Amino acid sequence: MKRIVAILLCLIMLFAFAGCGEDEKTDDKKESGRILYNNVKLDKYVKLGDYKKITVDTSTEDFKKIYDSMLESDVKNNDFYVKKTEGTIAKGDNVNMDYSGKKDGIAFDGGTAKDQFLVIGSGQFIPGFEDGLIGVEIGSTVDLNLKFPDNYSNSPELAGAAVVFTVKVNYVKTEEALSPDVYYKQLGFASADAYYSDVKKRAVEDYLLTKVLEDASVSDYPKAELEKLVKISIEQNEYTYKMQYGMDIETLLSYSGQTMEEFEKNITENYVKPLMKEQMVLYSILDKQNLKVTSAEVDKRIDEKLDDYKKSGTTVTKEQLISVLGEFYFESLIVSEKVSDYLCKNAEIK
Repeated sequence: MKRIVAILLCLIMLFAFAGCGEDEKTDDKKESGRILYNNVKLDKYVKLGDYKKITVDTSTEDFKKIYDSMLESDVKNNDFYVKKTEGTIAKGDNVNMDYSGKKDGIAFDGGTAKDQFLVIGSGQFIPGFEDGLIGVEIGSTVDLNLKFPDNYSNSPELAGAAVVFTVKVNYVKTEEALSPDVYYKQLGFASADAYYSDVKKRAVEDYLLTKVLEDASVSDYPKAELEKLVKISIEQNEYTYKMQYGMDIETLLSYSGQTMEEFEKNITENYVKPLMKEQMVLYSILDKQNLKVTSAEVDKRIDEKLDDYKKSGTTVTKEQLISVLGEFYFESLIVSEKVSDYLCKNAEIK
């Protein structure tokens, strides 16, 4: 859930770049077909370093660290860990489970989930839930007769209520990563060598992008976009806090002694500005190399995403997809790919 919220926050923040800034014209897309940073004079803000003919030595320790991080990310993002399917649950185990909660025999909202992870002893669930799973056989199903805390604020109607959670323990995820020689097929590769080649390609792309960003400087940020990004970021954080903790952002911050002003400064400096810098640098290179992004390319990418949803069994209309992500999101993906492709083709890789 936290990961989904974080991704959505990034996407929503990207939306702010589509707004009209101090250097923008209002009818931007009709003039050039581009959605983001259209008619913004990026030279006013961005000074690029050397981004042509960058040397990438794949034998160095620095490159190996990037390469290894790609492998680790694939393992983490796809849950490619050794699964324990026998034995009993102990404190500290990371359990994958399906569960269904019922009050008076009727399922209640938010009480049912599948393929969920829970670290036993982390205190994420109501009292008794995690302790009730200790000693349970992996692969078995158990009923937990529990009671919600009297002061449970997330769902007042459940406060103090007696409930039954039916839990099926699927497996325990260990910290041992699977070998790429085992999982490459699950990622759609014909062989392990093909997968390793793809990892190397992504590592080169990451190295080049990191180098370009390190060598570039941003003297300032378009005021309108910066203010909008900070505002949206704070609103999204507040929404997340209310969903997870049932309290507003100022109340939560008060527990750590942090003021709203300090929080806003932290968001601005550590999240918003780094995000803007990366976008502004990418679009600067796009402009300098006269690379184009067409409406047809954006539409094609949207259709591809819709096909992915369809294959997964999720019903999403084009209008819904655009309303959530926006055409600008798909454009930004294309820009990133085109700039990355340009950097790779012009780099000296050895």
